[in-house]
Amino acid sequence: MRKVTIGMAAAALAFGGPAHAAKPAALEQLTTVELKERLQTGCPVAILYNGGVEESGPHLALGKHNLRIYQYGAALAQAIGDAILLPVMPFSPNDAARMAFAGTISLRPETWVAVNEDVIRSLIGGGFQRVAILTDHGDGMAGLREMVERLDKEYRPKGARAFFVEDAYTKARTQIEAEIKADGKVPGGHGGLWDTAEAMAADPNLVRPGLLAPGNLANDGNGPIDANGVSGDPRGATVAMGRRFGAIRVKLAADQLRGQLAAAGPCR
Repeated sequence: MRKVTIGMAAAALAFGGPAHAAKPAALEQLTTVELKERLQTGCPVAILYNGGVEESGPHLALGKHNLRIYQYGAALAQAIGDAILLPVMPFSPNDAARMAFAGTISLRPETWVAVNEDVIRSLIGGGFQRVAILTDHGDGMAGLREMVERLDKEYRPKGARAFFVEDAYTKARTQIEAEIKADGKVPGGHGGLWDTAEAMAADPNLVRPGLLAPGNLANDGNGPIDANGVSGDPRGATVAMGRRFGAIRVKLAADQLRGQLAAAGPCR
């Protein structure tokens, strides 16, 4: 399988001047002049995906979230068309159990929400009228959602909108775990089947196949992590499985964001 890196995902996004105003782009590849042209000639939505750095057992690399969600974000930008993909937000809140393991990085929930808020305000202040926030990490989601809804209410009279695209995580996880359970496998988990498969599909080097072992299987794999930092059962994870699960996340995110953009109407 061809390895897809963050740089390759970014390079896959086309960018250019006004003739390419409806094309997706990676923010870090644009100059400020090119971005200004895009904002003046179109209504691109800025896409900010939140990841994290955390332990997921002996078999998964610490950066699983960040490496896979840049690819999901790039695919989402391609699906939307007039979109600008931001660099991944690399850190997020983690609970005390995961903090006991080397390499886990945690932001206080209020810090995480505040950083996301500052990014949204910066983007809107610089000319964006549409901003979409996603997360691949369940911790702190309620606070993130509340903040995005608050800013959307604040900026709406000024013609700018902020969207929380939750289906990429919540709805997708429900669908993915239902599919796994119907196949007779343990559906949930931290470092479990879908978690491992999606990391494997993003980059096989993120997974140590020889160390795949079940963790705490309580609550369909969604119970507390065990002494190795795992819940669920990663055995049986494949690249094909991970690609399917990733495609589910991107489709649900695109469907929700298209609906949000349509309801918001054209930029002023």
